[in-house]
Amino acid sequence: LIILKKIASRSDDDASASGSNNTDDLRSFRSLCQIVSGQQLAGNAAKTIWRRLLKVVDATEEDSTNLTPDRILSIVENGDTESDLRAPAGLSNAKCNCIIAIAMSFKEGTLSDNILLGGEAADDEVRSRLLSIKGLGPWSVDMFLLFQCHKSDVLPIGDLAFRNGTSNLWGVKGKAKGGGLCQRKDEQLMRDLHGPFAPYRSLSSYYMYKCSGMK
Repeated sequence: LIILKKIASRSDDDASASGSNNTDDLRSFRSLCQIVSGQQLAGNAAKTIWRRLLKVVDATEEDSTNLTPDRILSIVENGDTESDLRAPAGLSNAKCNCIIAIAMSFKEGTLSDNILLGGEAADDEVRSRLLSIKGLGPWSVDMFLLFQCHKSDVLPIGDLAFRNGTSNLWGVKGKAKGGGLCQRKDEQLMRDLHGPFAPYRSLSSYYMYKCSGMK
């Protein structure tokens, strides 16, 4: 556990430094757009929608710099949101509106790379600002904080792979169908199991994705 804590501390420092050195490249905006576009989709389907969204703004996976708040908002202000953004990107109305709201938050300064990645705001404040945007729920925010911000104490209880890994590693059954762990009914059980790793539960969470395929 001591070794894991040292690794987590180093990871936090690295993430903070990375954010402070890349505060103008909007990578947090693009990460949020990718998470939203892939909500409730399997891997290949999520990748397809992400590529379609990038294509709308003349961007690619290799060079996504054209995906900016200004570019999204210019489509909304100067074009037709339905035919120029939502439909060609393959987004649902909810996802499209969420991405527009994220773009507005960056435009207004409520969100920025400094706030989200550079340590300008406390973790709880970052979570609160993200959750205030309709369409960004706990799962999306947890994925962003865990895999993009590399925060040290994220417990993504709403993620199925995390729950499966927890069940496999500890050999516990829950109250979901087939004995799986239920997001709501087994929440306290999962918190108890991962409790010894606090405040570095992101590390135990990372391992759950490895354990999710264990038999």
